Amino acid sequence: MILKKLGMSNKNVVGYLFLLPLILGVLTFSLYPIIEAFRISLYHHNGVRGVWAGLSNYDFILHDSTFWRALRNTFAMGLMGLGIGLPLSFIVASLVNSIVRPGMSMLFKAIYFLPNVTSTIAASIVFMLLFYPTEKGIANSVLDVFGMEPLGWMSDPRYAQISVILMDTWHGLGYSVLIWLAGLQSISRDLYEAAEVDGARKLQQWLYITIPSMKPVIFFMVVMGTINAFKRFGDVFVIGGPDGNPGGALFTLMLYVYRYGFYTFDFGKAAAASYIIFIIILLFTLLNFTAFKNKD
Repeated sequence: MILKKLGMSNKNVVGYLFLLPLILGVLTFSLYPIIEAFRISLYHHNGVRGVWAGLSNYDFILHDSTFWRALRNTFAMGLMGLGIGLPLSFIVASLVNSIVRPGMSMLFKAIYFLPNVTSTIAASIVFMLLFYPTEKGIANSVLDVFGMEPLGWMSDPRYAQISVILMDTWHGLGYSVLIWLAGLQSISRDLYEAAEVDGARKLQQWLYITIPSMKPVIFFMVVMGTINAFKRFGDVFVIGGPDGNPGGALFTLMLYVYRYGFYTFDFGKAAAASYIIFIIILLFTLLNFTAFKNKD
């Protein structure tokens, strides 16, 4: 009787029971933390007890120059990451997709995906050795061969951000290539055959068939890339520490949240900063929706 009132038939009970652990997990580990974080953001909270603060935490953050510096660094690194990583991975995916022999295609997929298997911490340490800040580093040794002066790849604020982006591009290239490949292989071959009949060259087919057909995948990659850019923490923490050194060039929004949450134990400001970041990501996502929206 109760099942019928809920609109559930007896034969579907087993299915709902299988879903129940997942639903409880989402409620416990996703929905509840979101609600609790918003509640804490309205308090001066040390993790144990709090005093009502209203919107003062949000007001403090929005008037904090350190927050805006972290936002500028995060935005600059995210823009560089999208500008370098997405076109590069798309070109690589297009080249892999053009390979006729299945064995060679699988080999290149595995090669490009291997860096993605390593952890962010391990990749950061490897690149710290690669970009060793003296002339003994591998990167500076290569520059020396061409008669160029050594660079402070991760010790000079002018080069630190681009060094991290190069590392991040290498580390995440394989994942992006696989996503692009999934989209490329869903494009009908009939379109290319019709273009060949009309005399279109390979480059013209790529520009006028491949890229327009990949619009939904491009949207997905831009949105996920934006979200990952605002979530940047592990690599900059390993390389630059909690202060985002050198010179605060690697100080991102997640380091800002980390500093208040686990250095000063001001969980109210950390939670408020997290919600501000959430709003920023939401605005960028809506902007992407508008930019990629189909028009009649």
